[in-house]
This record gives sequence, C-alpha cells and structure tokens, in this order.
Amino acid sequence: MQKISLLLWIVLSGSILRSDAQVKNQEQPQKGCSCSFSSINQTGLLYGTKGAYYLLETINGIKYKTWFTGIGVGVDPYFRTGYPVFFDLRKDLINKNSSPFLYADVGVHIVKDKNDQVNQWYENIYSNGAYTNAGIGYKFAIFSKFKGVISAGYSYKNVVRKNVYLGNNCTSGRCYDNYDTYKDYLHRGTIKLGFQF
Repeated sequence: MQKISLLLWIVLSGSILRSDAQVKNQEQPQKGCSCSFSSINQTGLLYGTKGAYYLLETINGIKYKTWFTGIGVGVDPYFRTGYPVFFDLRKDLINKNSSPFLYADVGVHIVKDKNDQVNQWYENIYSNGAYTNAGIGYKFAIFSKFKGVISAGYSYKNVVRKNVYLGNNCTSGRCYDNYDTYKDYLHRGTIKLGFQF
C-alpha cells in the first residue's frame, strides 16, 4: 500500500510540476493597445457640374488591427477654394497587407477668401460649410510598412454666400441691410491616389 501511495504521489507531483512549468513558458498576453501611428497622404481629382479640380489631403491617426481613425486636412479648390478639416474612419475588409477598404470623412470646409468684391455696389461674403466624403478603395503593399492607396468615392460640401448691397448710405435712424443669401450644395465624384505608412 505504501508503494502504491508513493508511486501515486510521485506521478501527481511530477504532473503538477510539469503543468506549472508549461504555464511559465507560455507567452504572457501584452498589456495595453496594439495601436500604431499611421499617416495617409493623397492627391486626386474632384469632378462635378462645376468642372474638374485637383485635391490634396493628409490624414494622421491611429491604426488598430483593421481599423484606422484620424484627423485630416486638405486643399479643395472646387467652386470656392477652401481647406476641409475632417474626421476620417477606415475599415480594411481583409486583415492583410493588401486589402480593399471602406472610408468615411465628416468635417467642415473652411473658406479661403471670405470676402469678394463683385463691383462697386455688391460684395460676396462666404461662410464655412459642411464637408463629407465616402467611398471604397484598395491599399497594396509596396514595402513592409509602406503601402499605396487608391480610392473612388462621393464628396459633398456646401458654401453659403451672402450677396450684400454696398450702396446703402442710410442717413435716417431706420436702416436695413440689403442682401441676398445663396446656398451652393456641391456634389462631386472623387478619385484619389497616395500612400500610407
């Protein structure tokens, strides 16, 4: 009986020691986020009823697995030159170096020149407006951490223009501003080409 107890004790203690060693040898999970900084720089073409124009933009943010989110700024000369400042969200459809992706941007279009004198009687005053852009694209590996990006999508911006009459030299106590407000809702197609690192 003692021999069986001794044999059982040796087997059990050996298996406990072996399983304890296996637990120590296993890779411990990393703490924190497996996020990384990423930058997307693109040039492209805007086209719509007002013609075709170039565009430039840079987006900097955080990449986490198949997701990317960041803040972007660009140059958008379509109809009225301005600078879109926007929040960008992207999702890779495949978790590989080369993958199709979906993207969406939302932000504000900051008008470059707010005042424009039409003639001696009228002046246009422009206001900042909404900016959006959404589409589909494909990123492809050039080097290990350097990727090419191509995309196509739909873009929208609105520009509010107040046409003010300057010839109102009111001398009485009751004066009124004389102006007309125009809202331009600009729908454009986009094609972009750039790189991401």
